[in-house]
Amino acid sequence: MTAVVTGLDVIAANGTGVAEYWEATLAGRSGLGVISRFDPAGYPVRVGGEVRAFEPRDHLPSRLLTQTDRMTQHALAVTGWALADAGVDPAELDEYAMGVVTASGSGGFEFGQHELQKLWGTGPER
Repeated sequence: MTAVVTGLDVIAANGTGVAEYWEATLAGRSGLGVISRFDPAGYPVRVGGEVRAFEPRDHLPSRLLTQTDRMTQHALAVTGWALADAGVDPAELDEYAMGVVTASGSGGFEFGQHELQKLWGTGPER
């Protein structure tokens, strides 16, 4: 079997979309800045690479917004963009005729953390 890359896209701290990301990368813009999603005052590091130019509501069904964390929302949106870049409509293909590979340095922890806080704060629901 031969793997073929037919479409790609990116969501990163220094750009949303291939053109914006690549332009920032070539210009040496990292996208790092003071953390804004929470108060970092109590931590030794206050700088991070946040994706600021992304509004999940613009890209995902509302039911997924409460069921997923930010990294998963990024992955779902960028997968759709990469499929569009490839000119592929999964509905037009046989069930197992394609695959999608995603990558992330880390992620998916926000939803799990929220659920653990809820469990320890209120106890399990029965």
